[in-house]
Amino acid sequence: MNINFKGTRTKLTEADQSYIEDKLLSLGKFIKNADKVFIEAETDAKHKSGLVFRLEISVNPPEFYAEARGNDFYEALDLVLPKIKEQLAKQKDKKVSLRRRKTPLKELR
Repeated sequence: MNINFKGTRTKLTEADQSYIEDKLLSLGKFIKNADKVFIEAETDAKHKSGLVFRLEISVNPPEFYAEARGNDFYEALDLVLPKIKEQLAKQKDKKVSLRRRKTPLKELR
């Protein structure tokens, strides 16, 4: 998996990037090595408190996208991962179901 990081009005340190990569390992069974993962982290410049940090993940080529806001980087990451994982799992389930439907019953015995 090819991971691209972008920070808007914030800087993602090496520790942050490695933390994200560790968290994305749970998505390894859904994402192929050729897929590109884009991660954008943004700090809201207008607000000082509340949900200031925004994190978005997009996976290409199947075009999956998830976004979450949190009080800090780690909260936003914990909120966005289940969203993207749900989309990827749903797509994989559809592919498996279609594959099973096309298999004739005689071959299953």
